[in-house]
Amino acid sequence: MISNYDIVCFSPSDWWGQNPSCCTHIMQRLAACNRVIWINPVSSDLLAVRSRRGLLTRMKRKIKSLFRFVKKKNKNLFILSPFFVPIQGNIFFDFINNALLKLQLGTLMLFLKVKNPLLWIENVRAADFLESFNWRLVIYHVSDNFQYCPYTHNKDKLRKREKAVSQRSDLTICVSKELYNLKKAGRNNVYYLPHGVDFDYFRRSAESKQQYVRISDTPKPVVGYFGTLTAMNDIELLEYCAEQLPDVSFVIAGVVTSGDYTRLNQMPNVHMIGKIPYSDIASLCGSFDVCLLPWKINEWIKSCNPLKFFEYMASGKPIVSVPIREVAENYADILSVAHTKEQFCQAILWELENDGNQRKERRMSAAKNHSWDRHIQSLAELINSRLNQLQAEPESK
Repeated sequence: MISNYDIVCFSPSDWWGQNPSCCTHIMQRLAACNRVIWINPVSSDLLAVRSRRGLLTRMKRKIKSLFRFVKKKNKNLFILSPFFVPIQGNIFFDFINNALLKLQLGTLMLFLKVKNPLLWIENVRAADFLESFNWRLVIYHVSDNFQYCPYTHNKDKLRKREKAVSQRSDLTICVSKELYNLKKAGRNNVYYLPHGVDFDYFRRSAESKQQYVRISDTPKPVVGYFGTLTAMNDIELLEYCAEQLPDVSFVIAGVVTSGDYTRLNQMPNVHMIGKIPYSDIASLCGSFDVCLLPWKINEWIKSCNPLKFFEYMASGKPIVSVPIREVAENYADILSVAHTKEQFCQAILWELENDGNQRKERRMSAAKNHSWDRHIQSLAELINSRLNQLQAEPESK
């Protein structure tokens, strides 16, 4: 474990508005022995929002967050919700936002007496601050292929920022092999480390066999999905499966931020239950008979490693997935991978009828190997190794 460092984290998600991201899990654990400043995103882009519903959801969430400004979560963890103009990629507004954030972050660092911190980047908006402070180590945690990000209007600016972060990083950690292969060319400081999982939390809930109260009366079998609902989810796939499998209940949990879920929500065997707090997620997952990974396969999704994948695995539940490389290449023998909507339906039925204890135990064993405790230990070893390398470099010259 690393300890007694200050860490500034440019986060991918708002601490107060969403369920934990991988970055949340990591920073919570690092904050046990280090001081962490978590910066809520300053990259919201109103120009990229195509859905009025999605716009209102994001605005309400951000306004609530802004009123907190700086909040001390515990003795070592500080959440900064900076004031900013919600437009990016424009020279004028970028200048204003950079000045605002530099002032707010600099003031907080001065107040906390933070000097020479580690910089953790999971939001490439940090590119504009690479030279603003004296960073001890720049760590780029790559969780998405940002050149295909669907949520930003100015793609050119996004790509330039991502390139700047990639070139400046002292340590690059990729959550999928697709991202690792993309980043490793010509560099010796790039590593592959997939997401972790709160293993005991999901295992205990699944083994209790107690049904999540909100779906306890839902007819069995239940197949389900939880997460933010966007146009990236294959809505037509879900509609097709619900139509073809009328005796199967489909439970979909999450807030709709984009995409048209109207028809799906009206189907008699579909139950859209809205946002579920993280404290209830394991109970919900443990109530599924089959867990789903139903996204459209595009360049954005190809590179991903879904955080919920190991959460599903830790519950031991059967899984049906679209052909995401990180899933299909490593675990096809203990779950079902479907390339068409017809195969997806067939796979749901196959898993309901044929999954057994042996496959369940192998899924849980695989998830246990990726617990957050093990993940943080691997991460600490990479950080300590890189810090030692950088410290030795001046002496060897």
